[in-house]
Amino acid sequence: MKYRIFWIFVFTIIISCSSLSANDKDLKWPSDSTNKGTLYVAHWTHTADNCPGRSSDGAKMLNSFWEGRKKAEEKGIKILGAYVTVTEHDYFILIEASDYAAVVEFFLPLIPSQTGKIVPVLTMDDWLKIMPK
Repeated sequence: MKYRIFWIFVFTIIISCSSLSANDKDLKWPSDSTNKGTLYVAHWTHTADNCPGRSSDGAKMLNSFWEGRKKAEEKGIKILGAYVTVTEHDYFILIEASDYAAVVEFFLPLIPSQTGKIVPVLTMDDWLKIMPK
């Protein structure tokens, strides 16, 4: 059931990002193959017992991680969207990057208390261009 909810959530995010207006250019999901990086959906989760919100140290860690996005941008990581399912203890972060090692480095602060995966994805338009007919 949890994975079904995960994929429904990811699909909703993709649809939402692909329908952003031109005024939302900083968060616009790339809709062609000329982008300069690979698109990834990062999914990180933790248990209620080790939730960063339960302690000031955990909250500091999470704030420090999120502030690290400025440094990540310097390494070519573009955050397209970030979402939290507060009651499920999940983070979904959509990113574009050309260097996978830089993506992994960005998420290193979460490793001690979180479980995560970083999955490369295609836009629906890109998939339809290469899908077997």
